[in-house]
Amino acid sequence: MTEPGASAVTWEAQLRARGLTLTPQRRAILCYLDGNGSHPTAAEVFAAVTRDFPMASRATVYNTLSLLVEIGAVRSVPGLPGGDTRFDPNVAHHHHVMCPCCGAIADLDAAHVQVTVEGAAAQLRGLEAHVRFEQTCAACASSPSR
Repeated sequence: MTEPGASAVTWEAQLRARGLTLTPQRRAILCYLDGNGSHPTAAEVFAAVTRDFPMASRATVYNTLSLLVEIGAVRSVPGLPGGDTRFDPNVAHHHHVMCPCCGAIADLDAAHVQVTVEGAAAQLRGLEAHVRFEQTCAACASSPSR
């Protein structure tokens, strides 16, 4: 595992502020997620962490991911219907494009999307939209089996 970047160090401080010990396994989770744009599932995070820490438990990984979502260090992103939740360390406001065939997810800058809310919902304070677009990715579009 690499050393944590700036955002992982911030997450570490938030965990310590909650009185939690930063175990080597939790540090490995933070390092794996730091700057990871692949939107990994919990199972993918677990697989990556156990390469360096075979003794890491699935419960540690899943509980740490839940905690990171709770403190706002990571966003949970729904996968395909019936698919696994994905985790996104990019907590800046943005949207997603998901391939309906393979489930690959890419970030889409919110500046490129205009969302208009009308009626009573327009009066809600702090209303924020997270939009997911679906588009077949290049790999699936060029696959003869699709």
